[in-house]
Amino acid sequence: MNNVRIFETLSDIESIQKIIGGEVALFEILIRRNNAFLYKTGRSYGYSHDDTQDLMQDTFINAYSNLPKFENRSSFKTWVIKIMLNN
Repeated sequence: MNNVRIFETLSDIESIQKIIGGEVALFEILIRRNNAFLYKTGRSYGYSHDDTQDLMQDTFINAYSNLPKFENRSSFKTWVIKIMLNN
């Protein structure tokens, strides 16, 4: 539990670097930080609760799969919302 608290203090880019480096469990931190935002976005586009959750799951899978391509030209939040909108 202590490790989770330490990792929660990492910035998104620090977390991403560690995830790419093999600490894949840290991706949960990025999910927790952005979950509510993605949910609100999906619902604002008129998707049902279930459809929004499915879309969020697909978005996070795509984000994880493409994490090495994240160039830090925008925030992770902006990048993940762009993935969601493309889905």
